[in-house]
Amino acid sequence: MDVVYYLTEENKMAKNKRKMGIMAKLLLGIIPVIIIGVNVVSYVSGQMASNAILEETNEHMTAVLDGNVKDIDGQLDEVRTTAELLSLYVGDSYKTADMASFARFFKSVVSGNELISGAGIWFEPKTYTGGLSYAFMDYVGPYWYKDGANVVETWDYSNAEYDYFAQEYYRNAKAANKNEAIITDPYYDPTSNSVMATCSTAIINAAGEYVGCITVDISLDTINTMVGSIKVGRTGCAVMTAGDGTYIYSDDSSKVSGGANISADNNGLQTIASAIVGSEKGNAEYTGTAGKANAYFESIPQVNWKLILMMDNAEINEAATQMIGITLPIAIAVMVLCAVAVIVLARSISKPLVTVKAFAEELATGNFTVDELAIRRADEIGEMGDSLNEMYHNNRDIIANISEEAGNINDASSTLSAMSEELSAEFGRIQDNMVSVNEAMMNSSAGTQQVSASVTEVNNSVARLAEETERISAEVKNITERAHKVQQNSIAAHDSAIEIAEIREKELNEARSKATVVKEIENLANVINDIASEIDLLSLNASIEAARAGEAGRGFAVVAQQINKLATETAEAVHEIQGTIAGVQDAFQDLGASSEKLLEFVTQTATPDYSKFTEIGRQYGEDANLFGELSDKIAEMIQSIKVTMDEVNSAVANIANGTEETATRSADVTESVNSATSAIDSIAEQATSQMHTAGILTDIVKKFKLR
Repeated sequence: MDVVYYLTEENKMAKNKRKMGIMAKLLLGIIPVIIIGVNVVSYVSGQMASNAILEETNEHMTAVLDGNVKDIDGQLDEVRTTAELLSLYVGDSYKTADMASFARFFKSVVSGNELISGAGIWFEPKTYTGGLSYAFMDYVGPYWYKDGANVVETWDYSNAEYDYFAQEYYRNAKAANKNEAIITDPYYDPTSNSVMATCSTAIINAAGEYVGCITVDISLDTINTMVGSIKVGRTGCAVMTAGDGTYIYSDDSSKVSGGANISADNNGLQTIASAIVGSEKGNAEYTGTAGKANAYFESIPQVNWKLILMMDNAEINEAATQMIGITLPIAIAVMVLCAVAVIVLARSISKPLVTVKAFAEELATGNFTVDELAIRRADEIGEMGDSLNEMYHNNRDIIANISEEAGNINDASSTLSAMSEELSAEFGRIQDNMVSVNEAMMNSSAGTQQVSASVTEVNNSVARLAEETERISAEVKNITERAHKVQQNSIAAHDSAIEIAEIREKELNEARSKATVVKEIENLANVINDIASEIDLLSLNASIEAARAGEAGRGFAVVAQQINKLATETAEAVHEIQGTIAGVQDAFQDLGASSEKLLEFVTQTATPDYSKFTEIGRQYGEDANLFGELSDKIAEMIQSIKVTMDEVNSAVANIANGTEETATRSADVTESVNSATSAIDSIAEQATSQMHTAGILTDIVKKFKLR
C-alpha cells in the first residue's frame, strides 16, 4: 500500500506541472494552422490573379502595339510607294520633259499627302537634258515643299555649298542603284520645329543607269500625334525611338529636339535600353520614377524604329491588389470565427473532462461511495464517461468480491493442506503398483518376440505357395490351347454335328460353380484345401473322359495327370499353411483371415456321336478357363494372406514398441509420482502461505470505501 500511495503522489506532482490546458493547446495548435492556411490561400490566389492579370495585360499591350506598328508601317509604305512612282516617272521622261512639267506633278503629290512635307529631284552632274539651260549644270536639284496651304519650289539646295551628293539620302539611293525606296533615320528640323525623315529612291533610266534620286520628306507630326494618342489605362503611354534609341516622339518635346537617347535617360528606360535596341520585339521590367513598370516594344518594319508602350506595375496589379484588399478582411473574419469556434469547442470538451477528472481522483483515493458520472454526450467524451462508470461498477464489485473471497481462500487453504496429506499417501500406493506394471511389461515383451518368429515362418510358406500358383497358371494356359485344338479338329471332321453341338452347348453352359472366400485366415486355408480336392476330382473326370474318347483322348489323359500332380502339390502346400496358421492361432487367438471361394463345375453327358468330342473339347476349354480363374483367385488369396501377415507383423512390432514405451513411461510415471509427492509437500506450504495472503487481502480491501 505504501507503493500505491507513493505513485499517487507522483501523479499529483506530474499534474501540477502541467501548465497548459486543452483549450490553450487547441488554440495554439489550430489557430496558427488556420492563420497559415488562410494566408497561404490568400497569397496563392493573389499570385494567381496577378499572373492572370499580367498575362492578360501582356496580350492586350501586345495587341495595341501590333495594331499601331501596322498603322505606322502602312503610312510609311504609302510614302515609299509614292517615291518609287516618282522615280519611275522621272526616269522615263527626264530627257524630254521640261522642269515645269516636273513642278506640276511634284506639287500635286506634295499637296495630296498629309505625311509628305516636300519632295525633290536630285540629278547627277550634266544629266538632265529636258531644258537646255540645265544641260551643263553639275547641281540640278529642284525641291518643292509645303508653305502653309501652298507648295513652293526652291533651288536653295542645288549648289556646291549644300552638296546634296554628300547627303545620306543621296548616298543611300546611289548605293542601292535600283528602284527601291529607303527611309533615313528621323531627324529634328529646327526650321519646321518638327521631326522629319527622308525617303529616297534611285532614278534608273531605260539603259539601267543611275541618273540621280528622288526624295520625299516625311513629316512625322501625324505619326507622332498618333503615338501620343496611344493611352492604355491611366498610366499606359507610348514613345518612339530610332533604331539606335534616339527619341522620335516623347511627351517631353525637349528630349526630341535635343536628340536625347533612351540609354542616357534618367526615367528608368536606360536600364533596358540595350534590350530594346538589340531586339525586334519583347517586354521588360524596369524601375521608373513612379516605381516598377513594364515596357513593351516592337520594331517598325524596314526602318527599325521602336514603338514602346509603358505602364506602371501598380496599375497592372491593381485588380489583384483590390482582390487581396477584399479577401484580407474576409480572411481575418474567418480566423476570428475559427478562434471563437475553437474556444467554444474547447470549453465543451474541457468542462466534462473536469468532471471526469474529479471523479477519477476520487476513485484513485479508493472512494467508491461517490455517485457515477452523469455525462450524456454522443461522442468520445460520452463514451469515456460510460467506460469510467462501467469501470467504477466493475472495480467496486471486484473489490467487494475480493473481500468476500478472502475468507473463502483461508478456508480453502486449510482444506487444501489436509488433502495434500491424503494425496501423499495415495501416491505411495501408486509407486508400489508401478513396480508390478514394470514386471508385467517384461513378460509381455518376451511373448511378443515369440509371435514375431511365428509370423515370419507363415510369410515364408505364403511365398512358396505363390510360386506354385504361378506354375499352375502356366499349365492352365497349355490345357486351354490343347482343348481349343481338339474342338477345332472335331468341328472340321463333323460339320453335320454342329447344330446339335450348339444346342447341347447352350444347355451345358447353364451350370457354373462359384467360389466364396471368407476373410479369416483359417477359412482361407480350408477353401484352398477344398479347391485342391476339387481339382483332384476334375483330373479324375478328365481321365475318365479321355478313356471314353479312346485314341483322341490320349492328350487329355496327359493333361489330367498334370492336373492331378498340381492338385497334390497344392494340397501339400495348403496342409503346410494350415499347420503354420494353427501355430499362429495358438500364439495370437484374435488373428483371423477371411478368404472363401466355392467352385462348382457342371458337365453334361457326352452323346454317342462325334458331337461328344466337340463337347469334350469345349468342356475342357471351359475347365481350363475355370482353372485359370481358380489360379487367379488363389493368387489373390495368397496376396491377401501376405498383406494380412504384414499387418500382423506390423501389429506385433507395434506391440513390442508399445511394451518398451510402456516400460519407459512407467519409469517416468514413477519419477512423476516422486515429483508429485514433493509438489504436494510444496502445496501444503503454499496453503499455509495462502492463508497469510488472505489476511493481507482483507486488510487491503478495508481501505476502500464501498458503503
